[in-house]
Amino acid sequence: MEFPTEPEFRKVQAEEFALLRNISIKTFRDAFYHLNAPEDIELYIATAFSTNQIKQELTLSQSEFVFLLQEGNPIAYYKTNLSPYQSDINDPSSLEIERIYVCKEHQNKGYGMLLLDHIFKNASRNAIIRYIWLGVWNQNKSAIRFYERYGFKTFGSHQFLLGKDPQTDLLMRFDF
Repeated sequence: MEFPTEPEFRKVQAEEFALLRNISIKTFRDAFYHLNAPEDIELYIATAFSTNQIKQELTLSQSEFVFLLQEGNPIAYYKTNLSPYQSDINDPSSLEIERIYVCKEHQNKGYGMLLLDHIFKNASRNAIIRYIWLGVWNQNKSAIRFYERYGFKTFGSHQFLLGKDPQTDLLMRFDF
């Protein structure tokens, strides 16, 4: 994939909590606002992306936020978790991709694949990790296809509360 300028990855620093919060809210709204009740989206955002929540998540040693920068500006980010900070499985031999988002204006340009490649490259350096897993909303068909193209396979599901709306996430994994 060819990009206008070479994108770079950078771990999000604690003092960048406001920038991380802003891109988190923007990308989440862009992805899901039109598919869900606005009050459920806003209730979820108020909790999951509050300033205190973002600051707290940035301190967790087994979690990592990474920006993808284009010309110095964040256009995407991901969050990964090792056990015990995973949202579900908590298997020490696994890595969870909790969040992976590309800003709407940069989608379908190869950045999502670039994010996954970066996650896999970093995970492969950890001899303990045997598989990578994630949860994806069962109604997000384009994301499911994206992960399937990369080699992820569905292995289960779990409930996810979006505001007051119980939804189902498919659990998908990629084995090394």
